[in-house]
This record gives sequence, C-alpha cells and structure tokens, in this order.
Amino acid sequence: MKRKIFSAVLCLLVVFCSCAVCPAEETSVSCEEADELIQDAWEAYAAEAGEDEERLEEISAVEEYSDGIICEMSQNDRTMRYFVTVRGEPDENGLYPLYITLHGGGGAPAEANDEQWQQMCEYYKGRVENGIYVACRGIEDEWNLHFRDESYAFYDRLISNMILFAGADPNRVYLMGFSAGGDGVYAISPRMADRFAAVNMSSGHPNGVSMLNMANLPIAIQVGVRDFYSESVMRCVRGAEMENILNSLREKYGFGYPHQVWVHVPEGHNFSDYEEVECKVLADPAVFAERAAEEDWLDDFLALPGASGMDVMGLSYAYYDETELNEQVEELLKNEKGMDIVSDMTCAVDYVNGFTRNPAPEQLVWDLSCRAPLREVNSFYWLSADSGADSGIITAAYNTDDNSITLTADEVNGDFDILFNPQLVDVSRPVTIVTESGSMTVTVKPSYETACEAVELTGDPGLAWVDSISYSEIMDALK
Repeated sequence: MKRKIFSAVLCLLVVFCSCAVCPAEETSVSCEEADELIQDAWEAYAAEAGEDEERLEEISAVEEYSDGIICEMSQNDRTMRYFVTVRGEPDENGLYPLYITLHGGGGAPAEANDEQWQQMCEYYKGRVENGIYVACRGIEDEWNLHFRDESYAFYDRLISNMILFAGADPNRVYLMGFSAGGDGVYAISPRMADRFAAVNMSSGHPNGVSMLNMANLPIAIQVGVRDFYSESVMRCVRGAEMENILNSLREKYGFGYPHQVWVHVPEGHNFSDYEEVECKVLADPAVFAERAAEEDWLDDFLALPGASGMDVMGLSYAYYDETELNEQVEELLKNEKGMDIVSDMTCAVDYVNGFTRNPAPEQLVWDLSCRAPLREVNSFYWLSADSGADSGIITAAYNTDDNSITLTADEVNGDFDILFNPQLVDVSRPVTIVTESGSMTVTVKPSYETACEAVELTGDPGLAWVDSISYSEIMDALK
C-alpha cells in the first residue's frame, strides 16, 4: 500500500538546565535568550526526529479507512492502532488542534471492540471543523483497554508525533471518550494532565481515581440520569458526585479545578454529546448524587410502568425510543423528586474547544500516587520526580512579584526537582525557593544542553525547562 506520511510542521521550544546552588546574582542570560535556547533545541530535535525511521513508520498508513488512514505504534510488546484524519485548515501559525478520542467496549471479543473503534472513528469527527482527529484502538480487549500500564507511553508518543509531523498545537490537545473510553478519560487525564488543554468524559466510571491533579485541566463530565449499570457501580451517581468533589478541591486549595457536570435527562447510557443541540440536564448534579444514593432512586426508576420487566442493565441501556419510560423518568424527577431540569449545549468538541493549555501554570497540586506506570516522562508541568516517588502530595506556587516559588511536600516518598521554565520564571533574576524549613535564593543557569535534554524527554516544547534544582539540594542547604 502506498505509504502516506504527514508533512512536518512546528517550530516552538522549551528547555532544561542544571542549577547549582550558588550565591544569588543576576544571570547573564535574559528571558528572551532563554526562549531562543529552547527554540534552537526544539529545531534541532525536530530535525533529527523528522528522519527517525521508527517514527516515520508510526505515522505511515497500514490501511486507508474512511477519510483518513490507520497507523500502528509498537512498544513494550504491545501495539496501538489509531485512525487519523486532518479536517479543515490550520490556524494563522500553521497549527491544528488535536482531538484524541477513545471508544467504548472493554471486556469483549476483539471484533466487538473493533466495531466500537470504527464507530469512534466517526463519532465526534463531524463536529471538528479544523483539526487533527484521532481515534485510538484499545491495546487489549479488557475492561481497562485504554489505560493498561503500557497504554500511557503510547499517548505521549502519539502527541509527540502529531506535533512533529502533523502540525498539532501542543497547547490545544484534547481528550474525549465514551463509555469504556470515558473510563479511559477518567484514568488518563489526572495522570497526564499537563499534556491536555481540556477533556470530556461521557458515560464512564471513575474507578476510584484521585482528581487532585486536575487543578489546571478543565473537564466536562457527562452521564445519563438512569445509567446506573448496577446497584454498586452507579455510573450516573459517580459522575454527578464529581460536582462536589471538584468544588471541594477548589475550595481546599483556593484555585483551579474547572469543570462542567451534565446529568442528561431522561437518558441512560446513550445521549447526545457529539452534536450541536440543546439537551435537558439536571440543574444541580450534586443534589442528585446525594439523594439518588441515599433514597434508592434506582428502585423508584425500576418501579415505573415503562420499566416493567427491566433490570438495572436494561434501565441503563434502554435507548432514546423508549418514549414511555423517558416521559415517566422526567415526570418522576420534576414532580416527585423536585429536581429542576434545564437545557444546555453539551457537545464535547465545543466544550473542549473553549480552552487552551497553559503549560506553566502558577499553581500546582501533584498527587504522586496518581502517576502513569511505564512512562518515560517523569515531569508534571514544572515539577519532576523519579518514577519511584509514588506517594505524597506536592503543592507549588509561583509568585510573579518577587520571582519566588513556594513548596510544600506532604509525605512524599522520594526526591523531586523544580524545573525552571522561562514561560513561568524570570530566569534573568534570582529565584527564591520557600519551604516549610526556610527559604533560599538561587541563580538560574540556563544551558542549551539542558534545553535539548528537556525537549527530548517531553517531546513537547511548552513543557521544556532551562535549569532545575532538586528538593533535597534545597533541604541540605537549609540545614
């Protein structure tokens, strides 16, 4: 088959450098010069990666499908297939937003998951006017087919390849998934939050995932009001609970955790999240989550005449054409339960389009217990920790006025680094690091070598850094 390869686009950059603890002084490198180091490092990296035969194979068509192609990537004895097509025109900088989508299915025969994947090749695509549309096939046919330990490295590689070869904008990478794909969004987004600008989760289950790392990543959570799945799983309740969970985190840390929770009425597992239409949703998802669990609303739904003969699975998956059931569910919610129902636009593509990533936000919360195994990338925005550091919470905040970084490490079981990204820190001035044990001031020493290393590690110019210092180095100096 004729080999098709995306044309290479993109000239951005970032940097990594080693920072020695030394008396504070003005550095000889200005912010503009640090940016140029990143630019030079990125251009060198892109030129070399553009000739990498393995990468070229990963973006080459193994099959033509619909209006795009099917490609394959292999690593860690696993293979991920993905569909990709480019729609519309790039922006004024020659870049496209990148939409990564995850299909439903799960623990089913390969043929069934292939069918779900084929559906996702079209599902959200119609709403993408300008952009790169990718539909990833789960790497196995298990319930967690999108977030196996081996899965995460594929997403890093995919994003990097799309930046290098397809002109993807690293600050407009979006993740969307439905059903088992929604499970994937729940799992992937907090573990790789710094790679995405916004995400949409539809009809999935969180499976106990921590949402602490979502402080700077907007998420839309969509569920159907009668999609319980089972008495214990309660997908609709778990999704609605995210309203309180994320609000509580925002209140605790004083910033962030942007989100939108839509509980669709009167639908179950299937609803419209893929087109530009107004949908009926509950006005207060948090109230529904609390009352539905405490008052056994599942039993009330199953007692409706329109649900006669249905079990909880039947109630959850009954489709749009169940007119009698849908009318009774809506009437029950409004008249007997006193729930307000409103109309809203719930298109996943439209939601994520409203956001652009800030690769260097001023405040971070990093739950180290929620990390992706087998990733080569150990950084999280402008922090980095070895993979062995897998418990504890780091909070970090940058202050523009005095060029300082305040850190708190709560029961962290390993060392970590502060990465000096010139998009955040004024590298031309001394930087003060404030900890619970005291503070110290250091001079950033940007270098081209560090920038090259950072670019190679992340494959993302926005996440590169020009210098770094370890937390242990700071603590030792403060003794």
